[in-house]
Amino acid sequence: MPGITQEWKHYSNDNNMNYNIRIFDFGHKMNTWRAGREVRSMPFKVGDSEFSLDIYPNGNSKEDRGNISVYVNNKNNWDVMVDFKFSIGSKSLNSVMQIEHNSGRGWPNFCEHSELWNFLDDGQSRNLTASANIKLIWEEVTQQERKNAKEEVQGLKLEVSDLKRKIETMESTMMSKLESLENPAKKKSSSPCPECPI
Repeated sequence: MPGITQEWKHYSNDNNMNYNIRIFDFGHKMNTWRAGREVRSMPFKVGDSEFSLDIYPNGNSKEDRGNISVYVNNKNNWDVMVDFKFSIGSKSLNSVMQIEHNSGRGWPNFCEHSELWNFLDDGQSRNLTASANIKLIWEEVTQQERKNAKEEVQGLKLEVSDLKRKIETMESTMMSKLESLENPAKKKSSSPCPECPI
């Protein structure tokens, strides 16, 4: 949702990332948005897997109204396990989660509205700044993905073989041309010198 967030990330390594999101006018969203309406982050990668965050200013469902709900989404066709820590101010929750493909896990009652007001930016806008630390523990690779990877490797091997053959042909051609340049006498046939008629 362009215009309502500012987002930035920092990688500790390929499998560990800190994602920060500032949601503008969050105080207004807590009071006016219906339950089930989320702010979704931009997609981001950890390892080979793609994720996004969903933050529900007024809960994920009617039962969660009056709370902030927070979820991390696995946007891949494979399962993952992550160590997920989410923080708003001094309030944070941490859990190791196995997330099935194309689904999300998190906390429907991360924080009550009454508790959250202390963590919103001062001023009329009442912006929210939150931080998510996601450490990828494992990614599931399916048989189909293995087959695709093997086919890709086989294709690359064929390309490499073809390139080697072309290089060998070029080397051979270059060597023969170089030899002809170094020994110009070999190319000329010795023809008899004509006698001078005088």
